[in-house]
Amino acid sequence: MNIAKYLIPYIIFSTLAFYFAKDGVEHSSPVFFMGVRYIIAGLPLLLLVRKIVINKDTVILALLTSISSVLWGYGLIYVSPSESAVLSYSMPIFSLPIALFLIKEIPQKEEIAGLAVASIGLGIYSIPLMKGFELEGAILTLVNAIFWASYTVYYRKMKDMDPMVVNTSQLLIGGLMMLVVSPIFGAQIAFTANEFTDLLFVSTLGGSVTFLLWNVMMKYEKVNKVTVASYSIPIFTTAIQSVLSYSIPSFYSISGLGLMTLGIGLSRVKGGIGKVRPRKRLGQIHKSTV
Repeated sequence: MNIAKYLIPYIIFSTLAFYFAKDGVEHSSPVFFMGVRYIIAGLPLLLLVRKIVINKDTVILALLTSISSVLWGYGLIYVSPSESAVLSYSMPIFSLPIALFLIKEIPQKEEIAGLAVASIGLGIYSIPLMKGFELEGAILTLVNAIFWASYTVYYRKMKDMDPMVVNTSQLLIGGLMMLVVSPIFGAQIAFTANEFTDLLFVSTLGGSVTFLLWNVMMKYEKVNKVTVASYSIPIFTTAIQSVLSYSIPSFYSISGLGLMTLGIGLSRVKGGIGKVRPRKRLGQIHKSTV
């Protein structure tokens, strides 16, 4: 499958979403902001599919995505869009052990070696963030990456379902979950034109569209295959922030991001961007996915 037609818009919308979301959560409660985002993102899909599925799998998936989004939002309060993007896209580092645990996908040697290099890069990148509120934001964003990896792996268990129905269900269920608990964390939102623009973008192009593009790619390709290509998102986000701030990224940022990108790339050297290859699965053969 040629994933370029899905990957290119995913990269553009996802890169911009970090900036719109950063502005949005600085003026509204992240839980409420993300809850409203999910509802706005899910309703247009509901008009298209006219169906939602509420079962154990969709509820678990909605819970994983909701926790990931809320943690992402809270992390953005304390870290920059580029830092959030880099830390969020450490997801492949966590997806490998999670995939081994959940769907018994046995990693190959090059994947283990590549992700070990990526982990070193993540450690180097995180050194300047190990203080004050930036440390809190970095931890929240990294935990968000763990839940994102869990959601991505779990989605593969639902690969036989219509991705439109899955997305519609997870967005509406997740949105209701967040709105229900939002009074505990604060249910305020800024009713301004700027906030409306932020919310509209992260709900549509940066929400339902990117969710759908990601899940369609996950339906046909392995997570490591897609994430290697999509790892250009933190690179573009870092470049945009450098232009906006008129500053050059630090040594830690460049070397850490470089090692993370190299490591994740090395983990896919043998596989390339092609068809999914069969892989052993604890005594049986299956088509490797996530």
